[in-house]
Amino acid sequence: MSALLPPQGRGAPNEADHPQLLERDLDRNELRARWAVRAAQWRARELAEAVFGAVTETTLKGLRPFGDARGLLVLGVPFRDLETHRAREARFMAAAHDDPILSQVPLVYVFGQGS
Repeated sequence: MSALLPPQGRGAPNEADHPQLLERDLDRNELRARWAVRAAQWRARELAEAVFGAVTETTLKGLRPFGDARGLLVLGVPFRDLETHRAREARFMAAAHDDPILSQVPLVYVFGQGS
């Protein structure tokens, strides 16, 4: 065998040759909670497009069905200057607070510069 390739690794002696991922069934409440987060993701994108004019990226990270923060939503938006950006960000947050969907699903919003 070539010196460039390491020898084939072995797991524990009683470990199966082909481990499988175990997928648990989600209950109805957890499924609904996950879909609520997804609905909030797309509603936030729609709102960001109205406030900032465009959205180049929408990435939901760390989706959680329950808790104080249900996910971290990264929105790529245009950036002209800091004063304008902060004013638009404040408008977005005020509108999100009043929105019937976004007010029910707590997300952390991260506004990045869109390409």
